[in-house]
Amino acid sequence: MGLKAYLNDIVEAVVTTAKGMRITARYGVDPREEVTLQYPEERWEIPEGYRGFLHNDIKTCISCSMCVKVCPVDCISLEALRGADKKMVLASYDINIGRCMYCGLCVEVCPPKSLKHTAGYEMASESRGELILHFIAEDAGEVKARVARQVAEAAAKAAEAAKAAETAKAAEASKPAEEKKPE
Repeated sequence: MGLKAYLNDIVEAVVTTAKGMRITARYGVDPREEVTLQYPEERWEIPEGYRGFLHNDIKTCISCSMCVKVCPVDCISLEALRGADKKMVLASYDINIGRCMYCGLCVEVCPPKSLKHTAGYEMASESRGELILHFIAEDAGEVKARVARQVAEAAAKAAEAAKAAETAKAAEASKPAEEKKPE
């Protein structure tokens, strides 16, 4: 490298620095050109169509597990069992937002549209466990035990009703022929 190339590099560095300082000075002096946002007090306006954290309305969720099947990173886990009324009951529904890539595929395939993206974007945590959102407050074991009791009670009632119907049918069939009066 010659002296001429060395001096050209120095001149280029000075010119580039001067351009950068000119832009910095312009933004620093002109009050209309405010760039800094006082973050905790002021927030950026969220654009329409923004995909923030996921939220599932478990009251409308039908436990179809379509969101679990379509998720490319397996960040959604759901556990459901069939209840006494033959409908699916959610035992647990968790989303690991630390793994989620916010692609929106799960929201698109949700039949009752219970899964939605929120406008939330700030969730600092100290451990990865805090990044798992639990949508069912009860423990999965408690839910399973409660549903199993309901299913057992419904089965007992159905068996009792079938036994009563069978007893009534047998009593009807065993009536003596003389009690029946011909008209």
